[in-house]
Amino acid sequence: MSEVTELINGLHTKERDYLNNYLANAPKWLMESFQIVRMKKNTAFIHENAHVDTVFILVEGLVKATDYRVYEIVYDYARFYPVEAFGAMEFLMGYEKYKTTLVTETDCCFLRVSKDQFAKWMLTDIHAVLEQVKAMGRHLLEQVRKERLFLLLQGTDRIFLLFQQFYQDMAYHKVCKIRLSGKELSNSTGLSLKTVNRCVKKMAEKGYISKEGRTIVIDWEQYLKIKAVIAEKIDEVE
Repeated sequence: MSEVTELINGLHTKERDYLNNYLANAPKWLMESFQIVRMKKNTAFIHENAHVDTVFILVEGLVKATDYRVYEIVYDYARFYPVEAFGAMEFLMGYEKYKTTLVTETDCCFLRVSKDQFAKWMLTDIHAVLEQVKAMGRHLLEQVRKERLFLLLQGTDRIFLLFQQFYQDMAYHKVCKIRLSGKELSNSTGLSLKTVNRCVKKMAEKGYISKEGRTIVIDWEQYLKIKAVIAEKIDEVE
């Protein structure tokens, strides 16, 4: 069994099934071309406007898209969960440069392949193209919707919405553990660090979240309470 196949077989069911479907028609030469790359938290592995030469497929961990264009403001405007292909959108849309800066928010594991090899595969595998287009479409719709909601929500409500999204995307055995600093939560919501810390403290006091050291923990019952708060503000948040 190859190292790549062994890695895929060791993933959680959802991620394993997605990758097996995505790579269903992948030729042997492509599978042999993949490199397994592990990166530590806070590693910037793609930079906006850098030349597109590599595709990274996230199989473990969490990645954030960061915008630095407004002076002295860092906005982490999107998060990506396994399985996600970075560089695929640029190839399919004909861009020569990456369109965002991507940073690992946790320790991560990727399958890495050159853009040329990825392109050779995509141009001969319509199934993989369709799966990639569907994934891109879902993410773009979710991102636009999130930005609209953040535009309308204020203060604590943004934290509630962010934690709800974390639970929906990251919960394992009905428990979600969020290992982000107050500054990282501030960058994700556009709120000041002081406001974030105050909101998180109140949420913990009222039982919406629990704390294990610096880790924020949300169980199923707490998720339902958070969801109920957001449901009072927004229709059809799922």
